[in-house]
Amino acid sequence: MVRPGVRGRRGATLIEFAIVLLLLLLLIFAIVEFGRYFFVQHSLQFATREGVRLALVGRTLSDPSGNPLSREASIVKMITDKAAMAVRASDLQISIYPISADYTDPANWQNVQDAGEPGSYMRVRTRYYFTFTTPVIGAFAPGGRLLVEAQATYRNELFQQ
Repeated sequence: MVRPGVRGRRGATLIEFAIVLLLLLLLIFAIVEFGRYFFVQHSLQFATREGVRLALVGRTLSDPSGNPLSREASIVKMITDKAAMAVRASDLQISIYPISADYTDPANWQNVQDAGEPGSYMRVRTRYYFTFTTPVIGAFAPGGRLLVEAQATYRNELFQQ
């Protein structure tokens, strides 16, 4: 014989379990999504820093056929190669441009690729739109995407052109 009220408690327990499970899954997905976000952010900063290291000494790379690349193409290649583990290269927006002595950006700096002259102050800015894969987590970001941006400012060495 079943005691009165036991059946109702089992239903309440099931509902409480469903709520706790939902919150636990939301927490797990949030941890995974933000882990991916911070991995992309760190990878982009690392790739941008490596591109700047190449740029400031005036070094260039070669394409797969062995032909030398321009300085701008070398910087872009270095950044895309180093960031390839975290993002698709086609989704990166890389800008390389000279800045003034007070470190301000010029107008219309987006998508400019000018490695500058020896001794000039330069900035490399890499941008990527991170898209959340979990719709519930993505709902907290405008359009389900967040802008990840890495930048580095440097002064070109007095290399020979």
